[in-house]
Amino acid sequence: MLNWFGLHWNEPWARFVQGLLLFLLSIVVATLLRKTFRRQLKRPHIDQQVALLVSRIAYLAILFLGVLAFLTLWFGSPALVFGGFGFLALAVSLAFQDILKNFIAGIFLLLERPFRLGDEITVDDHTGIVENIEMRTTTLRTSDGEQVLTPNSLVYTGTIINRTRYPTRLFTLTAKVPDGHASDDLADRLRDQLKSRPDIVKDPPPQVVLQPSADGASTIEVRYWLDYRKNDPLAVQAAVGRQIYQTIRSPG
Repeated sequence: MLNWFGLHWNEPWARFVQGLLLFLLSIVVATLLRKTFRRQLKRPHIDQQVALLVSRIAYLAILFLGVLAFLTLWFGSPALVFGGFGFLALAVSLAFQDILKNFIAGIFLLLERPFRLGDEITVDDHTGIVENIEMRTTTLRTSDGEQVLTPNSLVYTGTIINRTRYPTRLFTLTAKVPDGHASDDLADRLRDQLKSRPDIVKDPPPQVVLQPSADGASTIEVRYWLDYRKNDPLAVQAAVGRQIYQTIRSPG
């Protein structure tokens, strides 16, 4: 039995203090280690989701060891701690089953990677760019600048539309052709102009269709593929719209 300055460190309250100090130390170490992992793994050649997963597992593992050390020092019996840990885990899983379900779903999202950080996805009728996969929720940033927090369990079990999974996407523009401006070569001229644009994918080539309507007017429909990673879709859409308007107004 240790006796420093009259303190008996083998007493229950003393073991509790020692375990608590050790647990607090594990929190500090886990936090510093997580920050170090994230800082070191933010290099361009390292997958950010792998870095997030590794830092999260390391953080939780150290916290788990800290809890085990705290309980072992407090009760003084490792067998008692491990024996009662199953009952504690069962009670926690029943009390916090939603949180636990979202946490496990977040781990599987990082492991299976149906989408990556920075991808634009649609889930639960919300479309946005994936900013982070946290312990409980997946954070999306919509085109309107809004933040959407979706539970990980809903993301994992729901239908996900990954709009940026492939490098090219199809865009469609339609415009009314005023009376007197529709001509036989309008679609051909516009198609040739779109093929010469450097920001539109050459294969598959752009498609331009002139469709007459029942009221005598015509509608021109333009479909083109765009590499969204190299070009701004909104800027290209605005430029193609101006080109359609100029081609309709200009003589053949």
